[in-house]
Amino acid sequence: MTKYRLAADIGGTFTDVVLFDKETGQYKTEKVPTTNENLSEGVLSGISRMVTDFNDVDFFVHGTTVGLNAFLERKGSKIALIVTSGFKDLYEIGRANRSEIYNIQYRQPEPLIKRRHVYEVEERVLVDGQVDTPINHNSLDNVIEEISKGDYDSVSVCLLHSYKNPDHEKHIKQRIQEKMPGMSVSLSHEVVREWREYERTSTTVINAYIAPIVEDYLLKFENEIDNRGLNRDLYIMQSNGGVMTSEIAKSKPIQTLLSGPVGGTMGSLTLGQQTQKDNLICVDMGGTSFDVSMVINEEPDVTSEGNIEKFPILSPMVNMHTIGAGGGSIAWIEGGGLRVGPHSAGANPGPACYGNGGTNPTVTDANLILGRIDAEGFLGGKMTLDWQAAYDAIENLANKLELTVNETAEGICDIANAKMADAIRTLTVSKGIDPRDFSLVAFGGAGPMHSMLIADYLDINRILIPTTAGTFSAWGMLQTDIRHDDVRNYVSLLKDSDYTKISGLYKEMEQNAEIVLKQQNISKQDVDFNRLVDLRYVGQEYTVTVPLNENGLNETSISELESLFHDSHQNIYGHNNPEGAVEVVNLRIVALGKLENKENIQASEKSVGAPEPIRRKPVIWNNQEIQTPVYSTDDLLFGHTINGPTIIESPTSTIVVPKNYLVKVDSVGNLEVIRRNEDE
Repeated sequence: MTKYRLAADIGGTFTDVVLFDKETGQYKTEKVPTTNENLSEGVLSGISRMVTDFNDVDFFVHGTTVGLNAFLERKGSKIALIVTSGFKDLYEIGRANRSEIYNIQYRQPEPLIKRRHVYEVEERVLVDGQVDTPINHNSLDNVIEEISKGDYDSVSVCLLHSYKNPDHEKHIKQRIQEKMPGMSVSLSHEVVREWREYERTSTTVINAYIAPIVEDYLLKFENEIDNRGLNRDLYIMQSNGGVMTSEIAKSKPIQTLLSGPVGGTMGSLTLGQQTQKDNLICVDMGGTSFDVSMVINEEPDVTSEGNIEKFPILSPMVNMHTIGAGGGSIAWIEGGGLRVGPHSAGANPGPACYGNGGTNPTVTDANLILGRIDAEGFLGGKMTLDWQAAYDAIENLANKLELTVNETAEGICDIANAKMADAIRTLTVSKGIDPRDFSLVAFGGAGPMHSMLIADYLDINRILIPTTAGTFSAWGMLQTDIRHDDVRNYVSLLKDSDYTKISGLYKEMEQNAEIVLKQQNISKQDVDFNRLVDLRYVGQEYTVTVPLNENGLNETSISELESLFHDSHQNIYGHNNPEGAVEVVNLRIVALGKLENKENIQASEKSVGAPEPIRRKPVIWNNQEIQTPVYSTDDLLFGHTINGPTIIESPTSTIVVPKNYLVKVDSVGNLEVIRRNEDE
């Protein structure tokens, strides 16, 4: 009998594994160093500490950053791009815009492929899907011959208007597979079926760039777990907040780009439901990066178009802002001033206090010197930190700045906190959203350590620390359902829409989704569909996505849809035009395949009395040393309250609670932290 549900998330410094025991209703967690040479080693090491027989695992979901790392580090595959004749420069020219118009040092991103690797095929499909010029087979065969000589790993195909009529792209793929069996081929209509040629090409190129690497990693990982007895489907976390089987992930690797960080967003969604908090700012601080996402009105903030490293991506993904600020972020001096990040010490050698030969001072070293983390109790005592190495690294920096070691350590943390607060402002204040209206959910190994200090910068009064904060992204992956997104281009004035045609396009997408979900062992009765519409004012370039009434399109729902669009436009951009003509651009569906994933174990009675600290130790607060009580999460029960300043230790993270903060333990074991005024 299977009894475990398992999740694993690979981070830049640590790999997190969470196991749910269905028999006992308990979670177990492990945090092990990430093995960059072979990422699967760290995952399997963490699993083997909790599972002796892999055949006991009923469900296994994995968050992987393999594709994202290859993309960010420019270590992807060698790819060729096939385009319609006459459009060879489409990808390189892009939009020719400056996204940062006041930045004198702004540079356009270096294309992932050079112009000499772009090949033209004689063919042409018109905007309505009609074939103007059939494929010239001699032209195609010549291109394939050239590609076969080019030592390519992957081929990307993006033909004009193939989102309307994909037959030519399908034919090219068939021909490539006949001539070059085993070649990875990415077709634009399979990756993203909507207009805007540059964005569609960019998305397809990125998919092709990471495809062989993701395919190879997943294939090897599947073999590893199969050899250990796990003979069930491996599920992969998607950027859109759902999961998919590894077989589907191999065909659409671009949907794995934000695979790891998104788990935390979905976990926050569940946490919000448990605590009745509808609006959440989710912050994940690990060893390498700081990721910010949001839950708005009980829904994850998902965008249909993202931008990573200045490259547009037309693929549904949780709207996430990432900066290089983590526990391993290196402190350095520039122009006589102290800087922190974005460079990280990573997992190897890691911060100086890890004792692996690192000498650069990091945020983790600063926290150790300030007494916020414990040299002996780090990761529940599984890892001992080298206090002297941390002190020496920061002292070297302090001498150059002519500051004390404690002042320098606090300065490092203050700068990191300010940068992280700015990252939150990017997703909130810059878009007209007041962060004070939200609760802050803090997770990751270092998130709870900095969350309250970040909240001070933003005047946020409520912070939620999950029970499994240090491994929360992996925990969140166990709370998700299988998700499949699809889109069809349909352009018309909203009031002139052809209801029958629109209904037919929705049904086509839903039938295709049922096929995809069936491949992932989801029966028809377990599938829910959400219909969405991309709308815009006539003459605009960009759209606003709004939900469609379940009753479909009719005169009444058209009026409701138009009103909803005006309201949404006002909320997003601060203005609207209720008298303006509204245009339909795209039709979308979100198909959710329900999984058994809701485990909500609550305490029934509040505990009486106050918890006892496990010890007291000196901690630096505002350059003053104060004897501070230290608590263990193992001793905190439903109903307990603790006043700051204090330190709370868990096996996977440390929670730093400054003065004027009150910690409450809820019925699930989460910590709700309330920020109080100085005079309270």
